[in-house]
Amino acid sequence: MAVTNRWAIRDVATASFFDQVTKKLKARLDTLKQSGLENTSDTVYTQGGSGNPKVVGFSGNRAAKFTLQDAHFTNEIIAMMLGTEVVTAATPVTVDNVLTVTGGTVTLEHTPAATGALISVNKYLPDGTIGKSFEFKSATPATGEYSVTGKTLTFATGDVTNGEKVIVYYKTMAGAETKQIKAQTDKFAGSYELVLDVLVRDILTKKDYAAQITIPSAKIEDNWSMAMAPDGDPAVQDIAMEALAVPGSKDLYTMYIFDEADFA
Repeated sequence: MAVTNRWAIRDVATASFFDQVTKKLKARLDTLKQSGLENTSDTVYTQGGSGNPKVVGFSGNRAAKFTLQDAHFTNEIIAMMLGTEVVTAATPVTVDNVLTVTGGTVTLEHTPAATGALISVNKYLPDGTIGKSFEFKSATPATGEYSVTGKTLTFATGDVTNGEKVIVYYKTMAGAETKQIKAQTDKFAGSYELVLDVLVRDILTKKDYAAQITIPSAKIEDNWSMAMAPDGDPAVQDIAMEALAVPGSKDLYTMYIFDEADFA
């Protein structure tokens, strides 16, 4: 069957990232808000004669940039943008508790990941600011000290009164499914084979056709940001990439338009 020669597009792509060595799928984004392609090149001209007009143009530095914006954040994509891997394992994380003193003690909400001193123990003032700090003492605490037994913190007699609050920072173990993503000084975003799938509509028949762009080597840019705000639209994940040349080929990317009904 004939495939469209002239079409309109009002859709967003589904993006699939593949490892360039193993060819296995690394990540798939099907909740994109935007996907775009920008083609650029540089042109220099010979100029001369009366009025110094441009006479001959020489083009070069062909480039193709792809930009994706996802409505959500994906752990694997963040790791790819940092050049690291997602690690899944139980690990200690920092928590904070605001606790009310009873009988010179407070009880932590969670079990500390290690024995000994906690990260920080302070009075928590009624206006929400931080007051006096306390130092760890393994045995009976003296003035300005605290001890820890299990989840119970004990203060010196007279240091705190019933109803007072303290704020405690400490590490506790998160579960085995905890995700860990590191930004490291010697790691940077890599290159992946990228496939973008989208629908286009024929302007005459109004029939939809599948369009696919394949980029053999898309280098993820290292500069990106993550916005955090309590109002406005939810934060989005922006992913910028540039197509790289592949040895033995002059193709930066290939676009296919086809009718899925023709599949064998």
